[in-house]
Amino acid sequence: MKTFKKWSSTVLAATLVMSMLPVQQPVFAQEQQAEQTTNPGSGSIATVKQNGSPLNADFEDGTLQGWLPRIGSEKLTVSQQAAHQGTYSMLVTNRERSFHGPMLPMKGLLKQNTTYNISVYVKLTEKPATDQTIQLTAYKKNGAESWNMLDKVTIPKDDWQQWQKITATFQYSDNPEELNLFIETPYVSDDTVDTLSFYVDDVAIEEAGELAIETDIPSLQDLYQSEFPIGAAVYRWQLEGAYGQLLTKHFNSLTATYEMKPKFVSPANGVYDFKASDEYVGFAQKHQMGLRGHALLWHIDAAEWMFKDDQGNPASRELLLSRIQNYVDTVMKRYKGKIYAWDVVNEAIADSNGDANGLRKSPFYELIGPDYIEKTYEFARAADPDAKLYYNEYFTEIPEKREHMYQLVKRLKDKGLIDGVGLQSHYNLESPPIDEIEKTINLFAGLGLDIQITELDVDSGIPFGEKLPQDVAVKQAYRYKELFDLYQKYSDVISSVTLWGLQDEKSYNNQAFLFDAALQSKPAYWGLADESSLPVLTNRAVTLSGTPNTKAAKQDPLWNKAVSTALKGNSGTAAFRTLWDTNNLYVLVDVKDTTKHSKDKVELFIDANNGKTPVYEADDRHITISRDGKGTGAKPNTYRVREAADGYQVELSIPLSDAPGILAREIGLDVRVTDDGNSGAEGKQILYWNDRTLTQDQDTSKYGVIQLASMPKSAKAIQGMVAIDGEKDAKWSKAAPFQITPLNQSGGATAEARAMWSGQDLYLFVDVTDPQIITDATDPWDQDSIEIFLDENHQRTPFYQYDDAQFRISADNVATFAGSASSGRLESAVKRTSKGYQLEAKISLQSLMPKEGQVMGLELQINDNQGDNNKGTAKWNDLTNDSWKNTSQYGILTFSSK
Repeated sequence: MKTFKKWSSTVLAATLVMSMLPVQQPVFAQEQQAEQTTNPGSGSIATVKQNGSPLNADFEDGTLQGWLPRIGSEKLTVSQQAAHQGTYSMLVTNRERSFHGPMLPMKGLLKQNTTYNISVYVKLTEKPATDQTIQLTAYKKNGAESWNMLDKVTIPKDDWQQWQKITATFQYSDNPEELNLFIETPYVSDDTVDTLSFYVDDVAIEEAGELAIETDIPSLQDLYQSEFPIGAAVYRWQLEGAYGQLLTKHFNSLTATYEMKPKFVSPANGVYDFKASDEYVGFAQKHQMGLRGHALLWHIDAAEWMFKDDQGNPASRELLLSRIQNYVDTVMKRYKGKIYAWDVVNEAIADSNGDANGLRKSPFYELIGPDYIEKTYEFARAADPDAKLYYNEYFTEIPEKREHMYQLVKRLKDKGLIDGVGLQSHYNLESPPIDEIEKTINLFAGLGLDIQITELDVDSGIPFGEKLPQDVAVKQAYRYKELFDLYQKYSDVISSVTLWGLQDEKSYNNQAFLFDAALQSKPAYWGLADESSLPVLTNRAVTLSGTPNTKAAKQDPLWNKAVSTALKGNSGTAAFRTLWDTNNLYVLVDVKDTTKHSKDKVELFIDANNGKTPVYEADDRHITISRDGKGTGAKPNTYRVREAADGYQVELSIPLSDAPGILAREIGLDVRVTDDGNSGAEGKQILYWNDRTLTQDQDTSKYGVIQLASMPKSAKAIQGMVAIDGEKDAKWSKAAPFQITPLNQSGGATAEARAMWSGQDLYLFVDVTDPQIITDATDPWDQDSIEIFLDENHQRTPFYQYDDAQFRISADNVATFAGSASSGRLESAVKRTSKGYQLEAKISLQSLMPKEGQVMGLELQINDNQGDNNKGTAKWNDLTNDSWKNTSQYGILTFSSK
């Protein structure tokens, strides 16, 4: 499964971190004499043609029109072999590295404080072995250097003869010493060979339309003035023009996205460049904004000169500590009283493969030791005793990483070295769940630490430049709304909320912010300013096939396999589950309510044909079951009310009289629970699933949707524990086996698995039949291996949530991880056998404490390298290759005491 790379914990972390920055590449010589071949003869370097505002390069005059070789070894020629329009194009050959290619010096050609639209056409010279990517990169040197990938195009190998268009937007604002546009392939490393040749034609650089903000909409800082400051992380160019107007209208706190990090502040030993930092400080003071310092120490944008002594050898502990102290002292004293909060250390906790305390083995760790963190806080506290000192981290909702961070900041807090934590909060539309975020807030608040949300964004999943679908935009709006509702709930411990960007733009992520590229408000903004303006979002849930015994006095155990879906509301807790068969839809509603009142009730709303009409039709039903057992809209023998110690339960069967239940059928559904004994509107508290307007009894258009799905394969985990040694102990014989079979009819490796559990540990024994063991493939998914996929909350989502995990163990017992999996959660042993190999593993569950009858999602996969580039895959239940990102097709594991 090559796609595992997308979910590697390390890669996920690197993706989050690097997406915050310009693409970083090494410094190369820029001023090389260009070699040109012009048509009809040789000519000197020409300037870019200017026809009014646009800067055009169509090469029709037989010159390179200002384009130069970036390194010098490349060859740029004007060619008649291909042209997008006209006769000529620029041919780029003799490339040896990804960063070799054409360069256009743009300083002096562009107007300062102006936004430009850039478009370039590219075409390959021959068919490549694989798909190829070509990108536009803006290089700036202004003391420090930066490389910003503006946009890229991936060319399918079979489309190599077609011209491809790359489009980008570039804001020119800060008058750097150098400004160049590169056309290149994605940077991998200095030594990576890349000889791709390509044509370039019809380059256009045009002034974009003038931007203007909406001046008549509510200010975010005013909306939350009684709770906390609202901040934005920005680049310097966003301090000017319409961007600066948007910033000062809506935000009263400021963070520099990257220009106040050590790499840019101190590019060389003894050299400090405060130009950018001073601009941020001046802007914040002028507009009476709070300024957060980000960050004093970070392994990625470190001042790398610190790591070497004057002879080029690794710096000693004493030398590196003295350099850190000098840097911290110099920077913090310069801005004493001007920067109120500092992220002193950033991202020191590893996603995986950290030390015993989870610390990342960065150069600081390796050269100084784990106490480099404490020492840096000591330096910071001494430099500015009045500044608030924070530790800043991402993925703080993953339990294992959260615990490592907790122990770190607790040690710092106990020594008086820290004032708070920065929760970065890079989220997507679905994950992490709001309850995990709340757990994180409560955990650190419990230490008496201040909490700041430092880098908030909600990734839409839709790349910049593509139209953001309305349903995705609305979903993003509701996600922002639930996050800010949570932050308001904890405003007594949250002192600031900062978004990691001002508006959607190419250099960062997938349209993750409140304002679009034109600085106009998105639904995400209105989710905060006026939720009532948003359309109702259609929630979806899966219902598995099965016929529960609704006549029994106790709940049928079959219900444990049904997916539980929580209801919403300002207070109270309730959830529902559904099952189906050919004749009936079955619904079970659990309500947490210890105080019984006569008007407590559960209401179900059914839109059998999922017509979503503004008025009721013949197929629509409204069923009310009161807590005292009275019902309307349902026959008495079709429902049951059960009292429980913490509330009550309503179970009923609903005939599918209009059409039989079949796979993939969709039914409109909403659930409403009324707690008559709670305060609220008219003394009642109402929980609901989908329609927040609470008009379910007259309008079906705002119902959620359930889709009928088949019940997956099931297996049992018996209670017990074994030593992890790769041997099949006698205890394993008591566990019922389940089979893992090839997806391909041509056959391949097979396996038999068994499961056991004890406390919060899951044990698995997998016996693989595979006569040819191959583990020398470069990529771990191409080696003979076993993959274990876990969905602890059994939500069966088409995306990974924070509880979902992927463990891969090779036939050599080498493990790799994705999702929430990590080495700290796994103990494994592999033994070769006469027919293949067998794995014994113990996995610590992180969000589930199993008990009798509980279930979780489980999928097992056997990767079978058959040699000669042939591979096979065997699975238990999921017949797709998407288990690494989609839990909806997993099998079900039930925890049993027998």
